[in-house]
Amino acid sequence: MDRNSIIGLFLIGIILVVFNMFFLPDPPVNENVPARAQTELSIDSAVSVDTSVVAGDSLVKAAAAANFGVFAPFANGIEEHITLENELLSVRLNTKGGAVEEVALKEFTNYSKEPLLLFEKGQSRYSYSYSAGGRTVETADLYFSVVSKTDSSLSFRLSLDENRYIQHSYNLRANSYLVGHEVSLVGMEQILASNISYTKLHWSMNTPSQEKDIEDQRKVLDIYYKYVNDSPDYLTITKPESEDLKNLVKWVSFKQKFFVTSIIARESFEEGTINGGPLASETQVAEYATDLVLPIKHTASETYGMDFYFGPNHFQTLKTFDLGLEKQVPLGWGIFGWVNRFIVIKTFNWLDSFNLNYGLIIFILTLIFKVILFPLTYKSYLSAAKMKVLKPEIDELKAKYEKEPQKIQAEQMKLFQKAGVNPLGGCFPLLLQFPILIALFNFFPSSIELRQQPFLWADDLSSYDSILDLPFTIPFYGAHVSLFTLLMTVSTIIYTRMNNQITGATGQMKYIGYIMPLVFLPVLNSYSSALSYYYFLANMITFAQQWAVRRFVIDEEAIHRKMQENKKKPVKRSKFQERLESMSKAAQQQQQARAAGKKK
Repeated sequence: MDRNSIIGLFLIGIILVVFNMFFLPDPPVNENVPARAQTELSIDSAVSVDTSVVAGDSLVKAAAAANFGVFAPFANGIEEHITLENELLSVRLNTKGGAVEEVALKEFTNYSKEPLLLFEKGQSRYSYSYSAGGRTVETADLYFSVVSKTDSSLSFRLSLDENRYIQHSYNLRANSYLVGHEVSLVGMEQILASNISYTKLHWSMNTPSQEKDIEDQRKVLDIYYKYVNDSPDYLTITKPESEDLKNLVKWVSFKQKFFVTSIIARESFEEGTINGGPLASETQVAEYATDLVLPIKHTASETYGMDFYFGPNHFQTLKTFDLGLEKQVPLGWGIFGWVNRFIVIKTFNWLDSFNLNYGLIIFILTLIFKVILFPLTYKSYLSAAKMKVLKPEIDELKAKYEKEPQKIQAEQMKLFQKAGVNPLGGCFPLLLQFPILIALFNFFPSSIELRQQPFLWADDLSSYDSILDLPFTIPFYGAHVSLFTLLMTVSTIIYTRMNNQITGATGQMKYIGYIMPLVFLPVLNSYSSALSYYYFLANMITFAQQWAVRRFVIDEEAIHRKMQENKKKPVKRSKFQERLESMSKAAQQQQQARAAGKKK
């Protein structure tokens, strides 16, 4: 309210009080009525002309006129709540603002097994701004009237008269997470300010916690958006952030860990802004907001269509709309995303079609990948066996040239060439498996199918499992103990020890394998238990494969005989080997030159 409005209201209040004190007539006196009745009549008369009501009503009307101008008749009213429902959604709307005030997803519950609300009354503000008579008003502050209603549709109006109105319409589609929404301006071309050619749609929302770990939810906060002619992009809001959207915008989404609230233009929004950040609350995760611009053409009738998506952040569901909304599922970038999209998701969904327990599905998925990758794994085992056979000779070289590291490298390369061994032969097969490992690192924590699914001691495979809740928090580790993470860590350390014994690893390489699982222990302790369970299973299957191959397939004595035969054959050096030898010789010459210089 501006300064002039405040002064005007103050003067009106003074006038009403003076009028009440000096000019309001006293109740008439009837001499034929007893004194007691005269008193009662005086009281009744005073009630019928209640000056406080008159003054209050006048002040309210004056304030409404000052603040809302032509929209003053809609500044006060009674809120009415109307609910639209289908098989998937319950959407509650409010006559105040003519907007959605609460959305419940029927097929989901929060971690406390209560109905899952994307937002509820008081957590969302949805409003259009209009300028008229030198004032800008927000529809969120005005009271609409219901003009039509069916089981799946609803229309609100602000009617100046039957030919001039603003209408908000909603349509809930059958068995869908989409809610259609239209804004219509009819006969408003002479009412709305002619020098302002747009309305700004403002939508802000605070999201309640839905999952087991509120801090985990705050790690994956994003606002996604898509320009009409570009691929989707996003703004991470794990800390307060904002961004201007300067091109034609197709849609904006408020993404939580497993659920999405989107607004999608049927044509486009002209531009906009987005902002948000985490909330310091025990029950609410984050705040999101967007301001989007729609044109006003000042014609006799104009309508703007859009759709809301209120639903799960599920790849197949979002992909059906062909709008790029599925990009909100974090599958990883580049090759890792391709592996998830075309291999992992398809295999997982196929297994899911058998209605198996998700712990069993993950076990079968692990087994399938290990079988598919076995040819690569076998090559790494074979390479490790060759290195083991050569280990005694490598140890002799190290002892012989103990003080000449460059000489050791050169002699090792000669030994490898004569024996026909590629020292990197065990690395390349492992590198080729790396994309699947990283892809699954993204897949399991973001898979909504695993949400609230129990297995063994884990009550939710999408979150951490805990066998012990600590009365204190260990820095970088947390306040609980994840058994799946411990099993994964211990099995990785055992695998590293076995591998070092086979390959004869020394120096830094011997210890790197021990350091990595210890580094990942605090990270995975609060991660998806499905991921740690998968890594543990992968290690155990690797142990079984390794034992079977060494026991029944690889003959180390035969490998040794073959390598001795190779030593007798002439060695054909590759350009890479020649380059390594050249570099080694150059390093030796430099070392000898420095030593000679010191003697002089």
